[in-house]
This record gives sequence, structure tokens and C-alpha cells, in this order.
Amino acid sequence: MDRIFGTPEEPLFNDKCTAVTADILQEWLISLASINNKTITISSPQEGLFKTGEYAEFVFNTCDQFKMAPEAKYLALEIFDRFMVHHIKDLYSHVIQSGSKHCQADWRALLDRIKNQLKLRAVSCCQIASKLTSHYKVVSASKARRFLRDYCGHRYTADGILQSELRVLKTLNYNVTVPSTLTYIETLLEILGYNDHEADVKVYHAVAMQVLTVVYIRYSEVYKRLFEVTGLSPQCTDRKKYMAVKADKMLLAASVIVSSVYLADQLLSDRITDQLSRITHIPCDDIIDLTSVIVQLVSEDK
Repeated sequence: MDRIFGTPEEPLFNDKCTAVTADILQEWLISLASINNKTITISSPQEGLFKTGEYAEFVFNTCDQFKMAPEAKYLALEIFDRFMVHHIKDLYSHVIQSGSKHCQADWRALLDRIKNQLKLRAVSCCQIASKLTSHYKVVSASKARRFLRDYCGHRYTADGILQSELRVLKTLNYNVTVPSTLTYIETLLEILGYNDHEADVKVYHAVAMQVLTVVYIRYSEVYKRLFEVTGLSPQCTDRKKYMAVKADKMLLAASVIVSSVYLADQLLSDRITDQLSRITHIPCDDIIDLTSVIVQLVSEDK
């Protein structure tokens, strides 16, 4: 009751006063599944190239400096990854279509420019994510400008910051409201808590956010190991399935939850796996394969 205004520090799972009905939960799950299927359909081999390693670390640290909510943090990374892939493709096509005799030199010059602007673009994605998730913690152009100057050593004008944000929006055709993996996790946890009153979903959520951070920082390695386990290859006949697995946020969300349950109370992991399989219609074996990789990597980081 002390927090009349603002967003609670953590989701109020299955709250007696504010919880939604089973029908609404089902509709929301169906909507997320539809969005997920569409994302899988249009996925590309470049999926995830910019939401791993130092890119993920920079976006997460930037969001922490701006004191942004976890939802905004993961959304910013999704926007950054999608933008960079589209941005580089657009610039490469422009160079090729220009018909210049110096295509290679022009492309190398553009690559240098892209590298120099990486932090600016990442901050722009954080700005956009802040506006999509909060009404009182928006990252303004002045805040972004100070951050880039004080923490990154880059000096940009307010207009330059604004133009970068606009460039991100135009490149993505203003389609920046795609749900992050955390949205899938929180939806599944709400349904899980509704179905199983003994499930300590708040604990699972707290652990899941830490696990998800590790997963993104080591994103490339997660899927490399998964494909080694399952025998999939990014080449030839397995290419479409390879791309589909990497783009499947529902599978990732379910696996992160099971990993969190395993780390919190190993004895419950089989039961939760079975329940999430029935909720998402993802085979238990698929969830277990990705979960085993995630748990192994998280254990290595301890």
C-alpha cells in the first residue's frame, strides 16, 4: 500500500486483487504463441548476432546506469539485435547497388563507421525501450548525451542523439513492440502459479532473470552447445530448423524457467517441465535439452 504510484519491483504473480482471469491468461498465451510463430517464420541466419557477449553486456550495463526496469533491459537488447542486422543489410545493399568501382573500399569505410557508432545505436535502443516500458523513467536525449560523454568518451549533439533514435525506428519500420523473452517468462510463470498453487513463482522469477542474463551474455555458446547435443547443423538440410530453434522465445522462456526451478529446488524440475510442456505444447525432451545446456553454463559461471 506504500507504493501507490510506480511499478512494483517485481511482478505481483497471482495477486488476489489484480490477477487476470483464466480466459484472459489463455488469450494472452495464444497471442504470444502467434507472435512467436511469426517471429520464427521470418527469422534469419543472423538472428542473435548482436545479443550476445560484449554487446549484451554493454546494453545491460547501460540499462543499469539508467536504472531501467528488467523488462526494458531485455527489450532494448532485442531491439538492438534486430536493428543492427537490418542496418548492416541495408548499408551493404546500398553499396552493392551503387555500382561504384570502389565497392570494397566503400564497404570497409562503412564498417568502420558502423563500429564507431555501435554504442550510440545501443543507447538509442535503450531510449526506445525505456519509452515502451515506463512513463516516468524515460531516457531523454540529454541523459543519453551525458552517458555517452561520461562513460563512453563520445561527444554527440542533442540533434545527433535524436537522429540516431529516429534511424533505429525507421530501420525497423517502427515495429519495436515485439515481446521480449522476459514477457514470455512472466506469462508462463503467471499461468504456472494459477495452475499449481504450490509453485513458488516469485522465487523462480528472481532466479530466472539472473539465468536469462547469463544466457544472453553467452547466447552464441548456448545454441552452439544445444546444436551439438541435438545434432543440428546450421548448414544445408538443417538450416531452417536451426534458425527456428534460435528464434523460438517460447522454448527459451520455458527452458529458463525449468533451469531456475532446477537451481532453486532440483526435486521439482521434472514436475514443472511436464506442466510447461502441456502449457506451451513444446515436447519435454526439447525443453530438457536446452535446460541442460543452460544449467551447465550457469554452473560454469558460478
